[in-house]
Amino acid sequence: MKNENSILEGILQNIHMKTPFHVQLPTKNKLVFNKIVPYIFVYRIGEKEDPMLAELVKTEYAYLAIRDADFPVQKWLEPIAQKLVEEFGGCLIVEAWVASAPQRNDIDLLITRKNIQSVAQYLLKHIHAERTALSAEVITSTKPTGPEDATPLIDLKEKKNSQVQYIGLRVKNTYLHGKHEILPILMRQFRETLSKSLSSTFFEFIRIHTTAKPTEFKITHQNEIAPLVWEIDQQLAKESQRFDFLLLITPVNAHEAWLQFKKDNFRKAPVFQYRPMPIDPDIIKRNLYNLRIEDLYDPTIAYLFRDKRRELDAMMTMLSERGKEGFMLGSLQIFGNVAESLLDKAKAILTITEEDTIVQTNSKDIIYAKEFAAMAEQEIQYLKAQHPEFNTTVRLRDDISGVMVNQGMLNISKQYSLPRNRAQALIQHEVGTHIVTYFNGKQQPFNLFKLGVPGYEKLQEGLAVLSEYMVGELTNERLRILAGRVVAVYHMIAGNKFVDTFSMLVERYNFSHETAFQMTMRVYRSGGLTKDALYLQGLIELVKYIKEGNDITLLMMGKIRKEYIPIIQELMLKGIIKPPSLHPRYLEEPYIQELEALRKSSGIFKMIQ
Repeated sequence: MKNENSILEGILQNIHMKTPFHVQLPTKNKLVFNKIVPYIFVYRIGEKEDPMLAELVKTEYAYLAIRDADFPVQKWLEPIAQKLVEEFGGCLIVEAWVASAPQRNDIDLLITRKNIQSVAQYLLKHIHAERTALSAEVITSTKPTGPEDATPLIDLKEKKNSQVQYIGLRVKNTYLHGKHEILPILMRQFRETLSKSLSSTFFEFIRIHTTAKPTEFKITHQNEIAPLVWEIDQQLAKESQRFDFLLLITPVNAHEAWLQFKKDNFRKAPVFQYRPMPIDPDIIKRNLYNLRIEDLYDPTIAYLFRDKRRELDAMMTMLSERGKEGFMLGSLQIFGNVAESLLDKAKAILTITEEDTIVQTNSKDIIYAKEFAAMAEQEIQYLKAQHPEFNTTVRLRDDISGVMVNQGMLNISKQYSLPRNRAQALIQHEVGTHIVTYFNGKQQPFNLFKLGVPGYEKLQEGLAVLSEYMVGELTNERLRILAGRVVAVYHMIAGNKFVDTFSMLVERYNFSHETAFQMTMRVYRSGGLTKDALYLQGLIELVKYIKEGNDITLLMMGKIRKEYIPIIQELMLKGIIKPPSLHPRYLEEPYIQELEALRKSSGIFKMIQ
C-alpha cells in the first residue's frame, strides 16, 4: 500500500511539473504520458487483446492500458483526473472497447452528459470526414457506460468530478475474420480513422473545456517523433532523388524535331529522343516496399508516406513504359483525366479569345536567355533578403527546351526567348512559385514537402499561373495556351495521333504552327502525358478557393495539394511543420490587392482581358 501511494504521488507530481513519464501500475497495467495533456485514452484489455485497439492506444500522448481484471481503476484514475482538472481546468477520458453484442454501427460514441455533446459531435464529424465506409453515431445514455460488467472508470455523479468528461468508443470489430484472422487493410482503416479523429477532438476539447491553449501542446522537439519516421522520410527522399521524372520524359531533340516536322510540311509525326535511363525502376520499387510504413503509429504521417510511395511506384511504372502505350495509362493514374466541365471551360476561353491575333513584336521587345537569367538572379536576391539561408542557382543549358525548375534550381534553354511583357510573369511563375515553395518545403522536417506530395502539380501550376495574373501579365494568348493544352490532352486521350492534334490546334483554334507544335509535343511526349491539363484546372480550383475566403499564404509552405490542407493544419497545430519562410513578390503590395478583386469577381473568365 505504501509503495502504491508513493507511485501515485510521483504521478501527480510529474503532472504538476509537466514531466512526461511511463509507469507500471500494479501489476500488469501501464500508464503513459508522453506529454502532460488534459486527457487520457483508456483501454481495458480483458481476457483477449484486440489487435486494433492495442495499436490505437499507443498512438495517443496519454493512455492507460489495463490488463488486470481486478485492477481498482477508480482508485487510480480519479486522483489523476482531479490533478488534470486542477492543472488545466478540465479533463477528458476516452475509453475504447469491443462490442460484446451485435450493434448497428461500426463505432458508437457513448456519452452521459449533455455538456460533452458538442465534443462528441465534433469527433463524429471527423470520423465521417475521413470518407471511409465506417458508420458511427453519438448515443446519449443516463446510465454509466463502459464495457459490459465492468466497473465505471470514474464516478461521474460525484460532485468533485464535475469537470471530468467521458466518451465511450464501442467498436464492432469487423476487421477480424472469424476469431483470429486479421483483415489488415480494414483494421488500418479503423485505427487511422479513429486516431486522426481523436487527435483533432482532443485539441477541440482543450480549446473549449480547459483553460489551456492548444498551442501549448505542440511537439517542441524532433526527438518526440519516433526514429522510424525520420528513417522512412530519408529513404523516400533518397529514392525520389535518384531520378528527375520530367527530364527523363522530355525530349532532348525538341528543337531539331520541330525543324524536321516543318520540313515535312507538318504531315509526318516527329521522332523524339530521350535521355538514357539512369535507374532500374524495379529496384526502386523493391526499395520502396521494404519501408515499414505499416509500423508507424501516427496515422497522419503514415498516410503522407504511403501516399508518396504509391505515387513513386506509379512513376516507376511510367518510366518502364516510356515511349509505349502503357505510359499514358500511368499518366492518367497520376495526373488524371480531363473532365467534361474542364473541357467546356477550355473551349469557352478559346471561343471568347478567338479574335485575338498574335502581334508581331519588335526585336527590342524580345528578351533572350542571358538577360532573362539576370532578371531571375535579381528576384533571387529579393527573396534572399527575407531569409539568409535561401540560395539557388540559375543554369543556362542546351539540353532542354524552354524554362524548367528542377530541385529548386532554374534551368533556362540557351535558345530561349520571350516577349518583354511576359518576363515578370515568368519570373513569378518559376522563381516566385516553384522555387519559393521548394525552399519553404525544404524548411519543413519532412522531405516530401520540398519534393512534392502526390498530386501537388495541380495546385502548384495553378499558383504559378495566378502569379502571372497578380503581376498583370496573364495575357489572353497565355490563357489560350492553357486552354489549348486541355483540349490537346482530351484529343490525345480520345485516341488521335500527333499530327491530328497538331492540325486541330492550328485549324480549329488558330494557333501558330510553332506554338501548336510545342503544345502537342508536351502532351505526346514519352507516349502521352496528361499533366498539361492541370494548369487550367489548378487555376480554376484556386480561384474558387480564393473566392471562398481561404488563406492563400498557407499554400506557399511547400509543394502541397489542396486536399492536404486539413493535414497541414493538424501538423502545424502539433508543431511538426511551420509557416512559410519566404513570401513571393506577388503576394506583397501592391499586387496583393488583386486578390480582393478576384474574390469579388465572377471567376476564371474575369482574367480574360
